[in-house]
Formats: sequence, C-alpha cells, structure tokens
Amino acid sequence: MSALFDHHVHSDRSDGTVSLQGRAKSVAIRPHGISDHYPWKDKLRNENDVRRYLEDATSLGLRVGIEYDLGVAPPLSAATREALHYVIGAIHQVQIDGKWVHYDDAGAFVKGRTKSFKERERFSDPELQRRILARTLEVVAEGIERDRIDILGHPTFSALQALGDPERIYPEEWQERLIALCVEGGIAIEINESYGVPHREFLVRAARAGALFSVGTDTHFELKPLDKTEAMIAAADLRRDHFLAGARLEPGRQSGRRSILGK
Repeated sequence: MSALFDHHVHSDRSDGTVSLQGRAKSVAIRPHGISDHYPWKDKLRNENDVRRYLEDATSLGLRVGIEYDLGVAPPLSAATREALHYVIGAIHQVQIDGKWVHYDDAGAFVKGRTKSFKERERFSDPELQRRILARTLEVVAEGIERDRIDILGHPTFSALQALGDPERIYPEEWQERLIALCVEGGIAIEINESYGVPHREFLVRAARAGALFSVGTDTHFELKPLDKTEAMIAAADLRRDHFLAGARLEPGRQSGRRSILGK
C-alpha cells in the first residue's frame, strides 16, 4: 500500500520548529510537502516573502504550499498562486459584526494542551453558534471563488468543536452545504491528524457526494506517524485513489469548479 502524501507540514518559516533543510531530509521517512502559515508575523508578511520561501523550499526539492488564513490573508497574484504546488485554505477565526472571534483557546483544548475549555459557556450560545456556522460557509466560499484554494484545511475545526459531539454541534444540513462547496468548487477536504477532523459521519457524507480528500498532519514538530488519520480513513471506508498526492488537480480535471458565491 503506497504512503499517503502529507500536504500540511510547518517549518520555521512560520511557527514550526524544524528548518526547511530538516523538512527536506524527512521526506525520506514518508512523502510530504510544507505549507507554512500566510501571513505570519515578520516571516511571511507579504507576497515577496512568499516568493522567497517558495524559492528556498523548491531549491531543496520540497513540494511547497501555504496555509492561507481564510478571511485574513491578502489575495495572492495568480502567478504566485500557480507557482505553489497547492494552497491550503484554513479558518482560525471569523469576523462577526466587525469583531474577531478567535479559536485559539478551543484549539489548545482540542489538542490536549489545556485541561478545560474556559470559553465553553460563551460558545454554547445558540445564536453565536448559528452566526459562526453561517460565516464559515461565507468565508470558505470566498476562499474557493476569489483565492482559488486547492484544499480546505481542518474543515470542521472551530471553537464549536471544543463543545463535544460534532453531530450535535454541526447540523447535518450545514455539513452538507460545506461539503457541496468543496465538491462544486473542485477542492479537496483535508483529514487533519492534529485536530482529528472531520469526524466519521462528515467523511462518509463527503465520500457519498464525490469529494476529493487530502492528508495533513499539521505538525509543527518532528514528523510523526499518521495513526489517527489512517484510522479515520478506515472508519469511513474512503478510497485511497481519491486523495491528492502533492499537487493541485490539473486544470482539465477541475471541471467541477464553478462560480459558487451568492448561491
């Protein structure tokens, strides 16, 4: 059985702890690319920084993507986007009524770095939940239409994930709408090792809808096994030939990609 390609690996060009040179060596362990955060503080501030990162990484033989911060990152030129092997779009916060709703505390809890979720009461409010879910769909649609992302990173990660059962938190109708955006937009749904998302029922629905998938450990440290990911793939009985392998789909195979904003 061939090893699945890990698209979502960070280096010290954003918040990772391993250099590009170190990542170039670890491809011998199993196939992977890199996809550092954009934007990221004083390291990946603008498009010129992205181009330098791309040149440095490709000179080492790496497959190069970015983790494009949906709703935050400025648009990339078509030339820069096409020069990357793939673009992962991911949501880490959403803006509601002009104020940012951040997911940092929830992420720390989901990853086991904290023992409790201090904002549980706040995010248990049904109206806030409704608005987060609605805004998520809007941001993803814009990422597909305007930013031309290739992969939706950690698709069902949000502050709501920290509340428990995803089948209760994420209504089936909302899940179907998110899946439809990806399928109709011709982008892959990431199975994320770090956050353990999406859950089995979501993956089954996505496969039934004809979705493509990608693998992402989302590691910031040394490369580790894909144990959780392999278990998630097996539990949902996903076909391994429906996974990306280190590059975006060729233009001719993106026939399903069409205008989805305003639908």
